[in-house]
Amino acid sequence: MIRSILFLSVLGCNGKNDDTAQPATDDWSLLADGVGSGVLLSAWSERDIAISVGGDMDGGPGMIARYDGSTLCTEDAVTERALWWIHGPAEGEWWAVGEAGTILHSAGGARTREDVETEATLYGVWADGESVWAVGGDVSAGTGEIWRRSEGTWAAVERDLPGVVFKVWDGWFVGDHLGYQLVDDTLQPVTLDERALTVRGRDSGDVWAVGGEASARVLHVEDGAWVERDATGLGQPLNGVWTAPDEPLWITGNFGTTAWWDDTTETWQMPDLPVTSDHFHAVWKHGEDVLFFGGNLMSQGSNYGTIGRYGVNSEPLVATACE
Repeated sequence: MIRSILFLSVLGCNGKNDDTAQPATDDWSLLADGVGSGVLLSAWSERDIAISVGGDMDGGPGMIARYDGSTLCTEDAVTERALWWIHGPAEGEWWAVGEAGTILHSAGGARTREDVETEATLYGVWADGESVWAVGGDVSAGTGEIWRRSEGTWAAVERDLPGVVFKVWDGWFVGDHLGYQLVDDTLQPVTLDERALTVRGRDSGDVWAVGGEASARVLHVEDGAWVERDATGLGQPLNGVWTAPDEPLWITGNFGTTAWWDDTTETWQMPDLPVTSDHFHAVWKHGEDVLFFGGNLMSQGSNYGTIGRYGVNSEPLVATACE
């Protein structure tokens, strides 16, 4: 039930941006299916390796998948509970967070645990080089939490917020009908009338969020407030968004939804048919490929991961165990 509440969870651009690069191809494909022993929920790049984290959605262990452009491998049971999000401040270091306060820190190739004392799931993490922020909550109770790591120590900034906080990006926090912005080291409420699951921007002045409960919603920050933008043709609730300076806006969501916003035609570009009927949770650009991560998120029983790709088409990969 909790899984369904979470996943059955807007766009136009700020006018045409002639500096935004356009994708080089229009090849959508399924990179891999039936991956590992859990769904894949987010990704991070370490040089030529795309690291994806996830796990078993029924209280099982966390997993990591590694893709190097030609091969895919999985590492099972890296944590006792599923990992939901991964982010790092620089090359060679990242944090992954997940269920029951799980926090996994990797630096210089060595991993350590930095779990915090909460039964809540941590759905998002952001590391800026000085602080690390982890956000989450209890979906069934409808409460949220915000944690901060400063000077090597984790501490709760907010607990029992009136809604789950799903993601954080560069001082912007979004969740279940609530949002915040970090201003002068203080969390300032920002009205958010939608369920937003992921936030990301090209820069501090061009910030986007996606979500929705019955259909797709795309939101953009304008004059310090969240404003709904065009979601024509997207249909399903959205779970993931990715962009970066001079990059297009990419989104992904339920039932294989994948698309990018074309500034030239001012429309969403998407495949004629989804590459999978599974649900994507995150989108991440790795090298020249744009990758979509998910799996059978709402299914009962054994989980598996699914990876979609926008880029050079090839035969699907079969995942092996990482050495």
